[in-house]
Amino acid sequence: QYREGRLGGRFAEHAIFIPNQVDTRGSKSNEVCSDDPLGCWIPAFAVVHYEWTTKGFPESVPWDYAYYVVPNLKEAHEGGYIHKVQTTLSTVLDDIVEPLPIDFNWDHDRYTKAGMAGEFIHGLGYSFNKDPAFRYCSGRISTKFGIDTYENLWMD
Repeated sequence: QYREGRLGGRFAEHAIFIPNQVDTRGSKSNEVCSDDPLGCWIPAFAVVHYEWTTKGFPESVPWDYAYYVVPNLKEAHEGGYIHKVQTTLSTVLDDIVEPLPIDFNWDHDRYTKAGMAGEFIHGLGYSFNKDPAFRYCSGRISTKFGIDTYENLWMD
């Protein structure tokens, strides 16, 4: 979280994971798991890089990533409307949705120095201003200066 004039940031303290939210019976994001097809999962904890917590923007950007950890416990899941009909459907997240690979070793400089076009990447998720529509884009990655002192990754 960007906080002008202060070091470090805070990661969201309250979160739920709702796969396939695009098929919600609700009108927007909410904490009612039963109106989403697969329900929702409560993360056990979040992980951020230590350096992100000690630096201000833009020095914190190289460590600006985080993830939530969802335990494989039935207590972490609250069923959705499909579970009411298919009562034997698993409540373990890895059993019910396909995991997406994450590459923490991606190196933009390697592609730039080799004279190659940027790596082809995918961006997906839910934007607050388009809630609850699922958003997806893909393209080659390059860089762009949003401010003079920080080079952002940019999808062409």
